[in-house]
Amino acid sequence: MAMTNAQKVRAHRERKKAQQKVKTKQAEHLAVFEHPREPFFEWYNGGSDFQMCLDIAGIEAPEIEDDSDPKSATGEIEAIFTDNPEDSPYYNAKGSLARAEIMVGALISATVELASLVNRYKRKQITDRIRQIETSDLSDPDARKQALTNVVRLNKMLEQLDKQVRWTFPQWKASGE
Repeated sequence: MAMTNAQKVRAHRERKKAQQKVKTKQAEHLAVFEHPREPFFEWYNGGSDFQMCLDIAGIEAPEIEDDSDPKSATGEIEAIFTDNPEDSPYYNAKGSLARAEIMVGALISATVELASLVNRYKRKQITDRIRQIETSDLSDPDARKQALTNVVRLNKMLEQLDKQVRWTFPQWKASGE
């Protein structure tokens, strides 16, 4: 059903109000952290194990040695948002604190994506193995018993992969709401 003019105007006003609310939140965030007494990089001064954790994963940890603004490693992200910079993850993001906040979000997203890939891979390997067992020669009672034990164990693995896990860590964003 098509919207009436009144509905269109109401929707337009609601969108504008929501955009203004976002801008206000961004301005408030900037007002608190725009000119801190001590920039994040000075306060941090390498005093954390986050670099070691990335090293364990074979990832070169970024240095937080100055108050430079966040940017992508390749420049491709910035290129994507040249027409709509307000949609960029770097919009109004200034300094080492914003760089660290964006890094946290990106690492969480990367972790979720990698966990999903590992999950799908393991599911495929397990279901392939179950099919292989089901199509194998099970005429020998001992082989059938072992195959049944293996299928039960593999199905338990699939059940484990159905579950979600939750990790808790400190909140890193502060909006005041």
